[in-house]
Amino acid sequence: MKTIFDFRAFLNFLGRNKLYTAINIFGFSISLMFVILLVTYTRQEYAVDQFHSNKERIFRLCDETDACFAPLIGRDLKARYPEIETYVRLFETDEVATTGERHLKAKILLSDPDFFRMFSFRLAEGDTAQVLRSKNGALLSESFARNLFPEGDYLDKTVTIKGESVPVTGILRPFGNSQFVTPDVMLSFEEWAPLVYGWDGVLKRGYASASFPLYLMLKPHADLSAKMPDMLSHLKTYYWPYKDDHARELTIIPLTEVYLSNPLYASEQIRIGSKTLINTFFSVAMLILLFAVINYINLSTAQSESRAREMAVRRLLGCSRKALFTRLIVESVLLCILSLLIALLLARTAEPVFNRILQTHISVSNLFSASNLGIGVVAIILLGLLTGVIPASVITRARPIDVVRGSFRHKTKMVYNKILIGFQYLITIVLLGCTLTMSRQIDMMLHADLGFDTANKLYLSIQNMNGYQASGLKNRLLQIAGVENVALVRGGPMFGSNNILGTWHGRPISIQIFEGDSAYLKIMGFRILRDNRIDDRKAIWLNETAMQAMELPDSASYCEYEYFKCPIAGIVQDFRYQDLTHPVTPCVIQQIPDNYSPWACIIQLTDVYSPVTLRTIERVYREYTGGMPCEYKTYDEVMHQQYAAQQRMSDILFGFTLVAILISALGILAMATYFIRQRSMEIAVRKVFGSTNREVLQRLVLHFVRYVLAAFVIAVPVIWYLMHDWLSQYVLRIPLSWTIFALAGLTALSIAVATVFGQSWRAANSNPVDAIKR
Repeated sequence: MKTIFDFRAFLNFLGRNKLYTAINIFGFSISLMFVILLVTYTRQEYAVDQFHSNKERIFRLCDETDACFAPLIGRDLKARYPEIETYVRLFETDEVATTGERHLKAKILLSDPDFFRMFSFRLAEGDTAQVLRSKNGALLSESFARNLFPEGDYLDKTVTIKGESVPVTGILRPFGNSQFVTPDVMLSFEEWAPLVYGWDGVLKRGYASASFPLYLMLKPHADLSAKMPDMLSHLKTYYWPYKDDHARELTIIPLTEVYLSNPLYASEQIRIGSKTLINTFFSVAMLILLFAVINYINLSTAQSESRAREMAVRRLLGCSRKALFTRLIVESVLLCILSLLIALLLARTAEPVFNRILQTHISVSNLFSASNLGIGVVAIILLGLLTGVIPASVITRARPIDVVRGSFRHKTKMVYNKILIGFQYLITIVLLGCTLTMSRQIDMMLHADLGFDTANKLYLSIQNMNGYQASGLKNRLLQIAGVENVALVRGGPMFGSNNILGTWHGRPISIQIFEGDSAYLKIMGFRILRDNRIDDRKAIWLNETAMQAMELPDSASYCEYEYFKCPIAGIVQDFRYQDLTHPVTPCVIQQIPDNYSPWACIIQLTDVYSPVTLRTIERVYREYTGGMPCEYKTYDEVMHQQYAAQQRMSDILFGFTLVAILISALGILAMATYFIRQRSMEIAVRKVFGSTNREVLQRLVLHFVRYVLAAFVIAVPVIWYLMHDWLSQYVLRIPLSWTIFALAGLTALSIAVATVFGQSWRAANSNPVDAIKR
């Protein structure tokens, strides 16, 4: 065994070549750190809802654009299809929970009693068989219960929601790795839906409102897929979204696949992940690991001359070529193992940063199991074989006589190394181009013209106030120094609205409704294209798209749409009420009736979010509402939240790009070192025959520049293809300007030149006599 591998000799080699050792271990450790973090993240994302005992029998009912249905659809389907054992409806909202003098904003989830029979969630206190069966019972999450009742002893305490006193009948354990976000409070759907939804008819007219996620649990071994065409035909006979052709498809998605399905199925209480994001990050992490492998190959080959001398001596002392090849492979595996241990420490250190950027909760310690350990050992051995085979082949094929004569260096052409360096810079330029494109697109979206004014505005949510009480709050707010104007609203751009689905001349039409008082139009700064000067509270404003959808002329003064038979106050320019992945749709702006309960106040400030003004608004709101929590958002906050996923992807990609640049620079540095050693005699001869230092320097630098230029030529169409596809999801997007490609190429070129310049300058200014002597 000592003949095959001498551990002391290996350590001596690493000690003599500290730069080689540091670069290899650094490259492997950083890349393996990313791989470990992203493998943990990927495993967690694909394991969402895998812990439910009934997971094979649970499905979510969906159409092509939504996954919400009317309250009575579940009952109807269960009665018609014997394969369905039970169903669960959900509804989520925000309310204030009160006990004594304590008022807390709560995420409320309404559900049917079979929620805990269908899903494998557990209660820390209480009986899952008894909860959610009456109006007199609330389930609190552990964290919310601690905040609401710091003294403990939660069961049978009373909490007030929407003016109703409800005893606490159970404490929720965290939902864990699930698509469902643990709510603050759970209540009975059947008993609370009319009160929380704000409409008594939500259950009595059980097909009117399509706002409720619906989950079905089939009987054991039942298959509903064959019944889906019949189910679709059945719904078309009486359920208005299908009857009026607003929805055309119907499908059931297995519970374990819902999380990575359509992002349109997401809500505040139901998370939807991105399979594209996961696969993109994992692919880039694999590329970074490939970079480290390439660097090891290049650096090992760069050291081949000195290693070849050592191996030649061993060959002359009787060691076989096979034994030497095995020795070099073992060295490679050991280096990978050392790098893996360092990578694990780095991954644990980087865990909080990674969790913050991706807004997740991974733990590297979850990877420590017997099966994962076995997979890791096999992976490291394969990685060691992959990284070591080319350098081992180059070094061991050298004949001892060639090494002694010094001709070995001239016979090593480094063809593989040149291809690998070119590949590294190809990927680096592609990453640079993608990062630049994403950054520009995100910046454009954050500063895009939305068709209304977003400056110095607060959206202040209102809880449990009728129109007259809200008007009193408005008057109090208008007295605050720093408040310019206030509008009472039911919805606003970027904050939500009501939606009406109907038909117009036999065609389905979807209209967003924004309601506000007389100050609404002025505060929002909607751009009026036509003002019919109609003094009628029932008159409505239509956006351009609504006029086109209804085929109304610009001069129209009356609307005959089934839900809006009223005068047209005027036309406003199209405005963006959702993020830029959604097109503009028909919108109606109408005045809110005095007796309607507004959802919020939109407050126009005279200055840029003055801390004094904000504190005064909070104080006035709490005084007026008897201590209720004051929650507001600015349009800047909302815009950043809307594009948070894109910003996270851009940030991660930027991190990958920096690592790729660093590893690529180290790789080309290794190649420059070896290339200049090979060409030392040629450089000396050229200088003897009259070449200047500048000419030699220029020749050496250009030799490496051509690899970057070749990579750039290939990278341009790759960047265009990837980013053209990514940008296509946005209705407003930046052009793929030539400056993006040029900046990516120039950045890579500058880094390459800066990396090799030092080595090339020293070689160009060296004494030719020294090279000839060697």
